[in-house]
Amino acid sequence: MKRFIVASHGELAKGIQSTIELFAGHELPITYITAYTKADSDLDDQLKKALAPVTPADQVIIFTDLMGGSVNQKLTLAAAPYKNIFIIAGFNLPVILEAVLSADPVDQKYITTLIDKGRSGLQQVSLPSKPIDSNNDDFLN
Repeated sequence: MKRFIVASHGELAKGIQSTIELFAGHELPITYITAYTKADSDLDDQLKKALAPVTPADQVIIFTDLMGGSVNQKLTLAAAPYKNIFIIAGFNLPVILEAVLSADPVDQKYITTLIDKGRSGLQQVSLPSKPIDSNNDDFLN
């Protein structure tokens, strides 16, 4: 089974959850971790709970917000014993949606392709040189 974990400092993971559920539905095998948001919320406990259902037959992608950040570091240490977990740091919405909606098997080649797609999706939008009628259906053409 494919499983996903989205982990962030603060509430970013909850915002991503809201948008993913809008586009892809609520019944997805995704765990969202919001670190350091409550005094009684222990990150290590959240990580244990998120990794508990993972079996050797699963394919798991973990998305963290910052490479080298404390959330990324703790997840890397917690996931180290698993051979079927991949961690991507510096996530964005298109990359997570691509992964969640894809039927492709998760392996190193797939992860590399996913990261490349994420990089290519980051683009500057060219502004029009003249005003555009906001009612124009051809706005993006």
